[in-house]
Amino acid sequence: MKKILFVAAAMLIGTAFQLKAQTVEEPEFEFEAYIAATDSTLGVALPLENAYMKAKAGASVFIVGAGKVKSYCYVDGIASSLKVKKSDYIVINTGGKSPLQTLSINRFELLKSKRRYQNGQIGTFTGASYGTEGGEDFKYKKYGKDSVKIPLKDLDPGEYCLSITNNMTDRKSAKVYTFCIEE
Repeated sequence: MKKILFVAAAMLIGTAFQLKAQTVEEPEFEFEAYIAATDSTLGVALPLENAYMKAKAGASVFIVGAGKVKSYCYVDGIASSLKVKKSDYIVINTGGKSPLQTLSINRFELLKSKRRYQNGQIGTFTGASYGTEGGEDFKYKKYGKDSVKIPLKDLDPGEYCLSITNNMTDRKSAKVYTFCIEE
């Protein structure tokens, strides 16, 4: 009788651990992204928004002929429709590629009717840089066959976008995933 009770208790404990281990399903398509809570098995698709690029030059470029020109990525609207917690995480299918080569997380600067982040600059004496300004450092772990899991716990509260760097070259069709981390 004790053996039967022990086996039944072990099976219940094993079932409880198995239920706890359930996770969000891996995205089916390449560069499809979900946000999920650590205590949930349900993923919510990140909103995909249109982005466009603009360059701004300081007055010194026009007056003296020397200075910097900065390039920005803009997204219309003052806030993302998706509010997340720092304990949540992103699951994105990268097609098995390294996320450090294909993804960038950028914090938006909020303007009156849009959001922007700096994605490049060129200066008379400093040279050119692209994609090195303002990107947030992020950690990730392999998730399933072709995806990665990116925790948001190291990011400060605010408006962010997840951009796929090889899709940002065409200024007319650039797309970014947006989200807002709440306190």
